[in-house]
Amino acid sequence: MVSLIDIVPQTKTVRIAAGEIELRGLALRHIADLLVRFPELRKLFVESAPAVDVDTLLVGAPDAVGAIIAHAAGQPDAADTIADALSLDDVADCLIAIRDLTMPNGPGPFMERIARLVGGGGGQSGTVPVTNTLPQRSNSSHQGTASAT
Repeated sequence: MVSLIDIVPQTKTVRIAAGEIELRGLALRHIADLLVRFPELRKLFVESAPAVDVDTLLVGAPDAVGAIIAHAAGQPDAADTIADALSLDDVADCLIAIRDLTMPNGPGPFMERIARLVGGGGGQSGTVPVTNTLPQRSNSSHQGTASAT
Protein backbone atom coordinates (compact mmCIF):
# COMPACT_ATOMS: atom_id res chain seq x y z
CA MET A 1 0.00 0.00 0.00
CA VAL A 2 1.23 3.49 -0.81
CA SER A 3 1.48 6.05 1.93
CA LEU A 4 0.01 9.45 1.12
CA ILE A 5 3.27 11.15 2.07
CA ASP A 6 5.09 9.00 -0.50
CA ILE A 7 2.98 10.24 -3.40
CA VAL A 8 5.02 12.44 -5.69
CA PRO A 9 3.33 14.37 -8.52
CA GLN A 10 4.13 13.06 -11.98
CA THR A 11 6.10 15.44 -14.19
CA LYS A 12 6.78 15.83 -17.86
CA THR A 13 9.57 17.79 -19.52
CA VAL A 14 8.37 19.90 -22.44
CA ARG A 15 10.72 21.35 -25.01
CA ILE A 16 9.99 25.02 -25.73
CA ALA A 17 11.91 27.58 -27.78
CA ALA A 18 13.83 28.81 -24.72
CA GLY A 19 14.84 25.30 -23.60
CA GLU A 20 13.11 22.71 -21.48
CA ILE A 21 10.49 23.19 -18.79
CA GLU A 22 9.35 20.62 -16.28
CA LEU A 23 5.57 20.60 -15.75
CA ARG A 24 3.32 18.70 -13.39
CA GLY A 25 -0.41 18.20 -13.27
CA LEU A 26 -2.57 20.70 -11.45
CA ALA A 27 -3.77 19.76 -8.00
CA LEU A 28 -7.25 20.44 -6.70
CA ARG A 29 -6.03 23.56 -4.88
CA HIS A 30 -4.63 25.00 -8.14
CA ILE A 31 -7.76 24.20 -10.12
CA ALA A 32 -10.02 25.78 -7.51
CA ASP A 33 -7.84 28.91 -7.44
CA LEU A 34 -7.92 29.17 -11.24
CA LEU A 35 -11.71 28.74 -11.41
CA VAL A 36 -12.21 31.50 -8.84
CA ARG A 37 -9.76 33.89 -10.49
CA PHE A 38 -10.83 33.19 -14.08
CA PRO A 39 -14.59 32.56 -14.42
CA GLU A 40 -14.20 31.95 -18.18
CA LEU A 41 -12.41 28.70 -17.33
CA ARG A 42 -15.60 27.43 -15.67
CA LYS A 43 -17.09 27.05 -19.15
CA LEU A 44 -14.70 24.16 -19.66
CA PHE A 45 -16.29 22.31 -16.75
CA VAL A 46 -19.98 23.22 -17.07
CA GLU A 47 -22.00 21.01 -19.40
CA SER A 48 -24.57 23.63 -20.43
CA ALA A 49 -22.01 26.40 -20.99
CA PRO A 50 -21.14 27.53 -24.52
CA ALA A 51 -18.30 25.54 -26.05
CA VAL A 52 -14.83 26.95 -25.62
CA ASP A 53 -12.22 25.99 -28.17
CA VAL A 54 -8.45 26.23 -27.80
CA ASP A 55 -8.22 29.35 -30.01
CA THR A 56 -10.73 31.18 -27.82
CA LEU A 57 -8.89 30.12 -24.71
CA LEU A 58 -5.51 31.23 -26.07
CA VAL A 59 -6.73 34.58 -27.36
CA GLY A 60 -9.40 35.42 -24.80
CA ALA A 61 -7.72 34.24 -21.65
CA PRO A 62 -3.96 34.81 -21.83
CA ASP A 63 -3.81 35.58 -18.11
CA ALA A 64 -5.55 32.30 -17.31
CA VAL A 65 -3.26 30.38 -19.68
CA GLY A 66 -0.25 32.02 -18.09
CA ALA A 67 -1.47 31.11 -14.61
CA ILE A 68 -2.11 27.50 -15.64
CA ILE A 69 1.38 27.05 -17.06
CA ALA A 70 3.04 28.92 -14.19
CA HIS A 71 1.25 26.78 -11.57
CA ALA A 72 2.19 23.60 -13.43
CA ALA A 73 5.81 24.74 -13.59
CA GLY A 74 5.82 25.48 -9.86
CA GLN A 75 6.48 29.15 -10.57
CA PRO A 76 3.19 30.97 -9.91
CA ASP A 77 4.96 34.35 -9.74
CA ALA A 78 5.90 34.00 -13.43
CA ALA A 79 2.27 33.91 -14.60
CA ASP A 80 2.30 37.49 -15.91
CA THR A 81 5.27 36.89 -18.21
CA ILE A 82 4.09 33.58 -19.72
CA ALA A 83 1.57 35.06 -22.17
CA ASP A 84 4.19 37.35 -23.68
CA ALA A 85 7.17 34.99 -23.47
CA LEU A 86 5.91 31.79 -25.11
CA SER A 87 4.90 31.15 -28.70
CA LEU A 88 1.47 29.70 -29.42
CA ASP A 89 3.10 26.36 -30.23
CA ASP A 90 4.91 26.37 -26.89
CA VAL A 91 1.69 27.29 -25.07
CA ALA A 92 -0.22 24.50 -26.80
CA ASP A 93 2.49 21.94 -26.01
CA CYS A 94 2.51 23.00 -22.36
CA LEU A 95 -1.29 22.91 -22.06
CA ILE A 96 -1.45 19.46 -23.62
CA ALA A 97 1.16 18.14 -21.19
CA ILE A 98 -0.65 19.75 -18.24
CA ARG A 99 -3.99 18.29 -19.33
CA ASP A 100 -2.47 14.83 -19.69
CA LEU A 101 -0.83 15.04 -16.26
CA THR A 102 -3.89 16.53 -14.55
CA MET A 103 -6.50 14.23 -16.11
CA PRO A 104 -4.67 11.16 -17.47
CA ASN A 105 -7.95 9.59 -18.64
CA GLY A 106 -9.15 12.82 -20.24
CA PRO A 107 -11.77 15.32 -19.14
CA GLY A 108 -14.76 13.08 -20.03
CA PRO A 109 -14.22 10.40 -17.37
CA PHE A 110 -13.25 13.09 -14.84
CA MET A 111 -16.49 14.99 -15.43
CA GLU A 112 -18.53 11.76 -15.23
CA ARG A 113 -16.99 11.02 -11.84
CA ILE A 114 -17.72 14.52 -10.60
CA ALA A 115 -21.32 14.18 -11.81
CA ARG A 116 -21.66 10.91 -9.88
CA LEU A 117 -20.12 12.55 -6.82
CA VAL A 118 -22.66 15.38 -6.76
CA GLY A 119 -25.57 13.17 -7.82
CA GLY A 120 -25.89 14.52 -11.33
CA GLY A 121 -26.20 11.18 -13.09
CA GLY A 122 -23.76 8.90 -14.81
CA GLY A 123 -24.27 6.44 -11.96
CA GLN A 124 -23.11 2.88 -11.95
CA SER A 125 -25.37 -0.14 -12.11
CA GLY A 126 -27.06 -0.85 -8.81
CA THR A 127 -26.96 2.73 -7.60
CA VAL A 128 -29.97 4.85 -6.81
CA PRO A 129 -30.07 8.37 -8.23
CA VAL A 130 -29.75 11.08 -5.65
CA THR A 131 -32.56 13.65 -5.64
CA ASN A 132 -33.50 16.58 -3.49
CA THR A 133 -37.27 16.23 -3.91
CA LEU A 134 -39.75 14.28 -1.83
CA PRO A 135 -41.88 11.57 -3.42
CA GLN A 136 -45.30 12.80 -4.54
CA ARG A 137 -48.33 11.53 -2.65
CA SER A 138 -51.00 9.66 -4.51
CA ASN A 139 -54.58 10.95 -4.46
CA SER A 140 -55.92 7.43 -4.13
CA SER A 141 -56.34 5.96 -0.68
CA HIS A 142 -56.23 2.36 0.37
CA GLN A 143 -59.58 0.72 0.97
CA GLY A 144 -60.57 0.99 4.58
CA THR A 145 -58.49 4.07 5.38
CA ALA A 146 -59.95 7.45 6.09
CA SER A 147 -58.84 10.56 4.32
CA ALA A 148 -56.73 12.95 6.41
CA THR A 149 -58.74 15.96 5.17
